[in-house]
Amino acid sequence: MHSTMRRTVLPALFSGLAVAACSAPEASSLFATGGSGPGGVTSAGGGDGGAPGDGGAGGEGGEGGRGEAGAGGGTGGAGAGPVIVDEPPECGDVYVDCDADEQNSCEINVTNDALHCGTCPVRCDGICRDSACGRPTRHVSGQEDPLYIAVSRRTMFWTNGEQGVVRQYVIGDEVAKNLATGQIQPADIKADDTHVFWANQGNSGEEDGQVMRTRIGGEEEPVAIAAGQAAPFGVAIDDEFVYWTNRERGGSVVRARKDSNGNGPFVVISEGEGTTHALAVDATHVYWTVRDDSGRVLSAPKGSAGNAPPKELAADQGEVREIAVDATHVYWTTSRTGTVMRVAKTGGRPTAIATGLMNPRGIAADATGVYWTDPTSPNIMRRLPNGIIGAFVAGEPSPYGIALDAERVYWTNGLGTGGTLMSAPK
Repeated sequence: MHSTMRRTVLPALFSGLAVAACSAPEASSLFATGGSGPGGVTSAGGGDGGAPGDGGAGGEGGEGGRGEAGAGGGTGGAGAGPVIVDEPPECGDVYVDCDADEQNSCEINVTNDALHCGTCPVRCDGICRDSACGRPTRHVSGQEDPLYIAVSRRTMFWTNGEQGVVRQYVIGDEVAKNLATGQIQPADIKADDTHVFWANQGNSGEEDGQVMRTRIGGEEEPVAIAAGQAAPFGVAIDDEFVYWTNRERGGSVVRARKDSNGNGPFVVISEGEGTTHALAVDATHVYWTVRDDSGRVLSAPKGSAGNAPPKELAADQGEVREIAVDATHVYWTTSRTGTVMRVAKTGGRPTAIATGLMNPRGIAADATGVYWTDPTSPNIMRRLPNGIIGAFVAGEPSPYGIALDAERVYWTNGLGTGGTLMSAPK
């Protein structure tokens, strides 16, 4: 199959950026609650975040995975809680007119923009907090093509795609450890308080894909929640269920209980809509992207069993990629057209929040903003709740997967055998 894992990593470039104007059954479970329930954040091409942890910011980690950054824990869910909206920008010490364009007025927040830190243009090799440059924390290095990432309770989880390995790193430990090896093209990954879930795409046309589960810490052998899947890719979780997309055989969105050992029951929420790719969930709905000729974003109630067509939130989007949700909106990246888009969960007209990008991929959202990555750019970008867009971090080699918890942003830099796992405080 044509693996979405394989890509050419281009030299770090500043990519162009144009800113747009400013019901599930109840049942007992052996799993701790968390997942994508109320109270946190969600992302695709990344993991779910949640309840605050007890860590703080720390120094840069060394080779093999040392790092002392604190992190919020938990795996809270999609779109819960109020969206914090700043006051409209006014020119002053915080918001500055850096491009002399009267149309967008004071378009830069110099207190937290890594390309305009303190004033314009002052570029940080790292992050900008309170108008001063700082360094992100390197937790793990020497990884082979690290891609998608999840975080829960001071622990990071990721897939090394071409290597076929799922790994774990507890922040503050000496080294990372393997949770699973011999996986066939592992893709998206999520975690709750006790378990890690991921998709193995398998081999093209053989329908040997799997949706997997293992206990955090690796004390048990990985279990196939579902086998015989047609290239599963995106994964999302809530308190009771795991959801995934199948990219082949007409495409489908499926759910099963988290504690399933391969015997189901499996519920097909949607099928036959095309090449389903990434997905996210909130308290009531599933949202996913379809990488067909036009590019679509769809949604359906979580309790749906395919008895009604999904709702089309957007069409003609181009090469749609990853997806995220917050309390009110759905966000997605389109790699070929180079845009970051959003639409209200209830529907309406999709709007671009960033254009002119090279290859936007991972995206995550919570009440602090929307964050996205582009492996051809050294910058991870952030849109604040008031619409201001800036660089959350600058100078990264190839940012790809992204995840949030209550305190920090986590990402992978996928560079063949030189990949790293990073984080920085929001």
